Amino acid sequence: MTRARDQSDGIERVVVIHDFAAPEGGAGVLAIQAAQEYRRRGIPVTYFAGSIDGAGEGLDGIDLVGLHASRLLDTSPTRAMMQGFHNRTAHNYLERWIAKNDTDHTVYHLHNWSQILSPAIFAALAGVEDRLVVTCHDFFNICPNGGFTDFSHAQPCGLKPLSLSCLVSQCDRRSGLHKVWRVARQVHLNRLARPARSKATFTFLHDRMLAKYADNGFSARQMVTIPNPVEPWSRARIPAEQNQEFLFVGRLGSDKGADLATAACIQTGVPLTLVGEGELEGRLRETGGDLQLAGWCNRAEILDHARRARALIVPSRVVEPFGLVILEAATSGLPVIVSERAYLAGDCKRLGFGQSFDPAEPQSLTELIKRIANDDAAVEQMSNNGFARADELALSAPEWGERYIGLFRDAIAGR
Repeated sequence: MTRARDQSDGIERVVVIHDFAAPEGGAGVLAIQAAQEYRRRGIPVTYFAGSIDGAGEGLDGIDLVGLHASRLLDTSPTRAMMQGFHNRTAHNYLERWIAKNDTDHTVYHLHNWSQILSPAIFAALAGVEDRLVVTCHDFFNICPNGGFTDFSHAQPCGLKPLSLSCLVSQCDRRSGLHKVWRVARQVHLNRLARPARSKATFTFLHDRMLAKYADNGFSARQMVTIPNPVEPWSRARIPAEQNQEFLFVGRLGSDKGADLATAACIQTGVPLTLVGEGELEGRLRETGGDLQLAGWCNRAEILDHARRARALIVPSRVVEPFGLVILEAATSGLPVIVSERAYLAGDCKRLGFGQSFDPAEPQSLTELIKRIANDDAAVEQMSNNGFARADELALSAPEWGERYIGLFRDAIAGR
């Protein structure tokens, strides 16, 4: 027993693997944050990315390796279909790196693979899967379109992945042909990743996310819920009851409900700031109303907008497994108005820092905004509740890092 315990303390290196080295999206930010947390503990870290272009200061002191590939949406359709199905270059690069550098005390932490690395990355990791932890930031490890979402109607999908009903449904946001490709890629993924037989550990952002995977037939040797780390936008409570503006932070897409937030605020006559970029940006600029489109913003710029906000609107039409901005806002004292399709919606109501609505009934969002715009006492109460209690739903960055370190130690010890 002593020998195993000594081995479990001896992590020689963590290899963090993600599509991008730039902090794009929530998963990208978290992959970089994971690398930083491991390095902070004095563990050597290698960051392997499908695209190392645009790597920022967050990876200083970390060994950065990988490709200069483009995301699938930025390549030709033919190349995207081939690369997205099986990126042989990524497979060969990582396989060579492992052959040259792997030790019995080297561990691997895989984040997202769907934009560049492809299912091929699981084949490269097959020989070290007993020391592999896979974080599921989305549903691509079980669902062909990655979201349990019917994108053609912007609503959740309750079909079992790869069932006959799934195969004949047109849920893809692009075309039926693209759905066929996604199904073929999912079959290929299942063949390479073999989660039920793999020795890898899979982690999930929320208990409901883990249950969604399990209820749809996903099984693995070890399945663990590890909530995301949350860093408040503001360490001092934002006095939201004194503010008038409403805030949206996220991709400006119909699946994220940016148009729902815009329409409801225009109808209510309240100012709205939208932080983010996306396919609806041009259309939203033409809608009129008291709107500010701020574009992409860094954390300091988001804080400037949050300090002027009365509430954050998170109106997703699709399933949100975690919704990092919900807790970044709430822990800063900003009340949240959340779609029922976010897994955190029930928690927001239970802890008293937010209200939820059904995105299929846009009028319910309008009524909520109207109520919050005119009730200072309720807003102050939600602000205080969030500032005091929202952190119960997340981990601090050190706690989050330690949870993964524990999994790595167990893997090295053979537990």
